[in-house]
Amino acid sequence: MGTTLASLAILSLAVHAAPPNHLRPDVVVAWNSLAHDLAFGEDQFLTFKGQRALAMMHLAMHDALNAIAPIYEPYAYSGSCRGAHPIAAAAQAAHDVLAGQYPNQGTTIGAELSRWLDQVTEGEPRTRGIAVGRAAAAAVLAQRDGDGWDFAGTYQFKDGPGRYQTTPPWGSFVAQPGFRFAKPFVLEDPRQFRPAPPPPLRTFVYARAFREVKKYGAAGSTRRTEDQTGYAVWWMEFAEGSVNRLARQIATGRHLNLWKAARLFAHVGVALYDTYVATWDSKYVYDHWRPYTAIRAADADGNPRTTADATWEPMRPTPPFPEYVSAHAAACAASFGVLQEVFGREESFTMETTTAPEGMPTRTFASFQAAAAECADSRVRLGWHFRYATDAGLALGTQVARHTLRHSLRPRQ
Repeated sequence: MGTTLASLAILSLAVHAAPPNHLRPDVVVAWNSLAHDLAFGEDQFLTFKGQRALAMMHLAMHDALNAIAPIYEPYAYSGSCRGAHPIAAAAQAAHDVLAGQYPNQGTTIGAELSRWLDQVTEGEPRTRGIAVGRAAAAAVLAQRDGDGWDFAGTYQFKDGPGRYQTTPPWGSFVAQPGFRFAKPFVLEDPRQFRPAPPPPLRTFVYARAFREVKKYGAAGSTRRTEDQTGYAVWWMEFAEGSVNRLARQIATGRHLNLWKAARLFAHVGVALYDTYVATWDSKYVYDHWRPYTAIRAADADGNPRTTADATWEPMRPTPPFPEYVSAHAAACAASFGVLQEVFGREESFTMETTTAPEGMPTRTFASFQAAAAECADSRVRLGWHFRYATDAGLALGTQVARHTLRHSLRPRQ
């Protein structure tokens, strides 16, 4: 562990004598990894439960730590507990949130709590840390109770050019149409940054995007380069996995202190969740068709610049929800936007994904912005999105990240 047992023993006697910079991010990083694994094991992030749990957990850890040393503004818990042990507080806060979200995983979650509490010397700081961790978790959970993340909603397919239609292999299934009504963490409203509508089907802008995805996103495309094919698959892992893994890597490698790490992961979690709420609002309001449908039904779009292909297939099966805007482009823009704020515009890095194809285990980027741009482009290469949808997704995610950073967990004056 980055924080030694000896230093923890000293902290348990006089935790406030040492500044927060002396504590490394290990406890935050470890709980982030566990929360991801629990969510992936339950539904592979195919619902938004896992991302909500990550955001709540990290907010509770952040609030518990800032009740001990008030470096940043709290989210839900504004109590004060000077002299509490930060490791005990952070671990207990994380435990209580996850235990409430994954009651069937109590043994695993409890074992992780014990692993951290066993490193903290018995005494008043430990007791206080446990108490403040519980209080912070309870405050966050109470604030998010009934936030509508699991509202199923209803959806009815509508006929006509431009309207979303089912794509193989989904039948009549569409993913969580009610999620666009969920309460965001920081945004005032899911509609706050709603983008302008997609371009009308008769326009040159639409035709240009149509022709691009038709050529470069087809299953058997001869225009797509080997590298483009590779990174299209490489980026298929959701940002919940790839970006959190990268954040753990950089936070540990850069020796980010515990308070900064707690804030960083809370901001990533919140920005991702709020971006998905805003994206789902756009998707189901505009109800735009996917390239799969558009290319096969181009004879009906009223645009002389487009040509139908009744046998066109995307590189990978299309997800079961409307097209505009790209959720993945937005999620990458939001999460990388948070990382850029902390680590800088010129931070180069190498990252991994679980969907990396053979021969491409990692990719290296000169900046977070460059990674977000390639993430967005990958969705065109897969045949899932028009370019205007990925561009609008990048813009939306950037707006959510900026709003999150400016209006939550701000440094105290």
